Amino acid sequence: MNKATASLPEQRRRESRREEFAAHVRLVEILAELLDPSVFFSSLENRPRSFLAGLLQKRRGVRAGLPDMMFLMCLKPPVFVELKSRRGVPSRVQRQVFAELRAMGADVYVARTVAAAIEALRRSGVPFRRPWDPPPLQPWEGPFVVTDPKQRLPQEPRVAAQRREDQRRWRQRQRERKAQQQWRERLDAYKAARSFEPGQNPDTPR
Repeated sequence: MNKATASLPEQRRRESRREEFAAHVRLVEILAELLDPSVFFSSLENRPRSFLAGLLQKRRGVRAGLPDMMFLMCLKPPVFVELKSRRGVPSRVQRQVFAELRAMGADVYVARTVAAAIEALRRSGVPFRRPWDPPPLQPWEGPFVVTDPKQRLPQEPRVAAQRREDQRRWRQRQRERKAQQQWRERLDAYKAARSFEPGQNPDTPR
């Protein structure tokens, strides 16, 4: 399916994946220079490439919902960061895994920008090579500590506007479908009444 024929939700998902990938690459580039050498970090790739790959991963004990990045330090709790796009939110499975990791003493954050991800590391005391002053972060950027399974994260203004517009268009389409259905029902009722007028044999065409 190409971009011209893809549905709007599918286009949005593709945009979000590209945005997350670019942020992930940029974050790794910064961390290579910013993190103290005593910190071990790695990206965690657990998204299966196919249905069969997913089955094989599950048989090997690979957990779905793991955060994107892991940071380990000597004598400190591990830190995990989940990178999301501007419109991204943790799934139900991810929230469950985050809760299990926190129960084991780990720090788990959700961040929608590179700056928010670095701020999460700073808050957890991850050692840096040099001081890092976080830029002003907007409420939608994070970092977030998602503890409530039903917790709703702040939305980026443009994303919120897009979703309101999508909802408006969806309601409009629903009203149009309902009006068309009512029109068809009235037309069918009219045809039925005309076909069975009093004194007329229903088997005899008009």
